[in-house]
Amino acid sequence: MAPTTPWSSTPIDVQDPTIVTGQRGTAYSCPDLVTLDGHLAALCCRIRQATPQFPSLVRAFRDDVDLLLDRRRWLELTSA
Repeated sequence: MAPTTPWSSTPIDVQDPTIVTGQRGTAYSCPDLVTLDGHLAALCCRIRQATPQFPSLVRAFRDDVDLLLDRRRWLELTSA
């Protein structure tokens, strides 16, 4: 099954270089810093909501945050 974005069930092209795929298969479209920052903010909210009842979800969300921060750093370096 092809990954989808957090806001849509429409399959996305995983070969697209602007897509970051999370640890659980969630695909985040990250063409620019503004969009990426929106994903980070949403994940931070999800972490707060899942803590402490769902530690495995918290870990997965934090792993996705790490991946998105790597992408953010790459975007910062390439857009300067």
